Amino acid sequence: MRESDKKESAVRYFRSGHRYFCMDGKWYFSTRESEEGPFGSREAAEAALERYLNSLEMLQKMQTPEKVEKSSDADRGDPTIWDRQIDAI
Repeated sequence: MRESDKKESAVRYFRSGHRYFCMDGKWYFSTRESEEGPFGSREAAEAALERYLNSLEMLQKMQTPEKVEKSSDADRGDPTIWDRQIDAI
């Protein structure tokens, strides 16, 4: 992945209306990967695309490791802190 892609990955780009199309009275939307549908209306296709994008965003968040906060040196040196944490469980 290019460095510029990482910076822009949080930005959601919407393409023009060409993402949606109607064929034989049924609506579809296209992605880089595939075409999805059929849907009964353009509004239904738009709602499905929004769900699709949200699921991709959630998947990306799940795959991105969270930063773990480092405990302070005082926490590591004080054994009573660990006892309190174990008692809390």
